[in-house]
Amino acid sequence: MNSDINTPADAGKQPRTIGPCTTELHNDRTHDSTVDTDGKNLEAARIAGHSPISPDEITTSNATLVNSVPEAQDGMAGFDSRVGGNHLLLALEPGYTVIDKGMVEPQGAESADDLFDDPRPIRSRRERGRIHYALNHFRPTRVIELHRAK
Repeated sequence: MNSDINTPADAGKQPRTIGPCTTELHNDRTHDSTVDTDGKNLEAARIAGHSPISPDEITTSNATLVNSVPEAQDGMAGFDSRVGGNHLLLALEPGYTVIDKGMVEPQGAESADDLFDDPRPIRSRRERGRIHYALNHFRPTRVIELHRAK
């Protein structure tokens, strides 16, 4: 029992020593500081360090020259297993046929080169905000013709 009211009850005891608090991170050998929840960074670091590869990580193929498919001459690289190939599948009425003219380069209301060749500094241009379209929004167009079969 403590007879002195002004002294704490544990004043004569040694203070507890607390060890260091640590956290185990399993991505300490990886290329960034993010927490690796799925283990891919750890696997990438292990493979980059020339550590052995698990049998589950080995990708094999049974492709041979006997069961290979030659590349089509229509400009589409590789094997295309879709029903219509790389052509449009249109449900035409009887008596019509589609002629695929191929692809044409993107066309816009203005020439894209004019935007790069404008001699004025960007701050002195009078457009409101940014230019209303981005150059990467230009896409090539497929040209087709519908013909009535005779």
